[in-house]
Amino acid sequence: MPRPEETLGFLLGDAVRLMRADFNRRVGQHGITLAQARTLRYLALRPGLRQVELAAMLEIAPMTLVRLLDQLARAGHIERRRDPEDRRAFRLYATPAARPMLAVIARTVGEVRGIALRGLSGAERRTLVRALQVIKHNLAAAAP
Repeated sequence: MPRPEETLGFLLGDAVRLMRADFNRRVGQHGITLAQARTLRYLALRPGLRQVELAAMLEIAPMTLVRLLDQLARAGHIERRRDPEDRRAFRLYATPAARPMLAVIARTVGEVRGIALRGLSGAERRTLVRALQVIKHNLAAAAP
């Protein structure tokens, strides 16, 4: 029987925790947190999301998202626009002023990924990604 620290769940959890900590440390030097970076990246990739949609994608509570959005808006990185179909809702957009921060985020993603995958061949990297996609699909399909 493998030791707990050698099991899939522990290894995945530890790898994600270490990657997040490294990413947070690196982007923190630029005045942004991991949570803010994830939020901004989603909005850059999917402009016009409603707050409720973004909260679901980020898997965070709507009130938590409001605080993140307030911080990003104060920094000039995002803007809220009234939803023309629902006057109570807002659509969210990254601003042109966010481009330098998005570049920092993209560069940091590449740096952390490079460290995490160091020592793996291209074939091993592709196999790892495919295996994780299967695991994700299996777990999503099994969810109620």
